[in-house]
Amino acid sequence: MAKVPLAGNVKTRLEMILSPEKCAQLAAAFLQDAENKAKSVCEDTFVAYFPADKFKNLERTLQKDHIFVEQKGENLGDRMFHAFEFVFSRQFEEVVMIGTDSPTFPFDYLEQAFEYLETNSDVVLGKTEDGGFYLIGLRVLRREIFENVAWSSPQTFEQVFENIRKLELHLRETPAWYDIDEVQDLIQLKHEILQNDNAKRRAPQTLKWINENF
Repeated sequence: MAKVPLAGNVKTRLEMILSPEKCAQLAAAFLQDAENKAKSVCEDTFVAYFPADKFKNLERTLQKDHIFVEQKGENLGDRMFHAFEFVFSRQFEEVVMIGTDSPTFPFDYLEQAFEYLETNSDVVLGKTEDGGFYLIGLRVLRREIFENVAWSSPQTFEQVFENIRKLELHLRETPAWYDIDEVQDLIQLKHEILQNDNAKRRAPQTLKWINENF
């Protein structure tokens, strides 16, 4: 799931300390690291993007080959469901979706999600520290998973979790990680990526941006 990195439209909560242009550059680095992570685990990768009229900007940012699908729907849940529906229509049996806001989460967590789905889990979730999730994998697509959820809130994960429980689907979780939305998240990211060699390898474009800008 990718938002085209345009100044004034991405990472706006970081504009307290960064210009809109710097926020867009950071979002582009996150996106490039996310595609690299996906490609390191999967041969077949899809990018669900928004807004549709800025596709050329997205193409200029991405560095690898993907199949593209426009995000459609009134809220994030609708857009996620539509993206899953598109990929499942291509006859894939297990699909794992990640966002771009957790650039340093380990590659192993993505591999683990596929392993869970391949061993009879219906759903995999990776929780974020702010109450959302950085990863969701499905072997069974049900619209109800994405309904009646307060998206981008501290309740997001728990409400999706409860929807899955009510559907009696088998759920497993990957380890929790963190998103970069607020200034304190960016500070946490800087400390992690400058002090951890594994984080440097997971997110080289993010590391480059931090070294040059923050």
